[in-house]
Amino acid sequence: MLKSFRSVEPELKSEFTRPNVETLIPIACILAGLLLITVEVYLIPGFNVIGILGTLLIGFAVVYSYSESGLLGGTIALSSTLASIVLLFMILWRSGAWDRFILSTTLKTEADAASRRSDARAQYLGKTGVAITPLRPTGIVQIEGERIEVSTEGEFIAVGSQIRIVAMDRRRFFARLETA
Repeated sequence: MLKSFRSVEPELKSEFTRPNVETLIPIACILAGLLLITVEVYLIPGFNVIGILGTLLIGFAVVYSYSESGLLGGTIALSSTLASIVLLFMILWRSGAWDRFILSTTLKTEADAASRRSDARAQYLGKTGVAITPLRPTGIVQIEGERIEVSTEGEFIAVGSQIRIVAMDRRRFFARLETA
């Protein structure tokens, strides 16, 4: 009786220690797919063939797990794959790898530049100058030695007339005939 027990033990031991190919193929494909996606993020800019190949490899591994191991094996493969992907993205996020994919400049710098230009243009408000061309209603005036384009509020102003800048918008200044 002791002999038969010993003869069964090596068979059980070899059965549990022998790797199952149906289990190793999905694991290898999932790990290879995650590695390809990591290579894509760190080494190759954009979402190129390497990232697509990694995604397809992971998808193949999950479908293969469902077909070879049934519902339980496929669900385990799917959930472990999703957990691995979440873990990978957290690692990539904390390492700063995603900073290459996000535009770091903001529109605030453009807004600041526009604000500075607006402030520089605002220096002409309330200043007086001389019409160099007829203003009908748009023309050129000279204020403090600088030529600027202005518009009137609809009236004609002759060359050489004294004008005052009364308003401005984003593109132009508005002038009125200066009364003495």
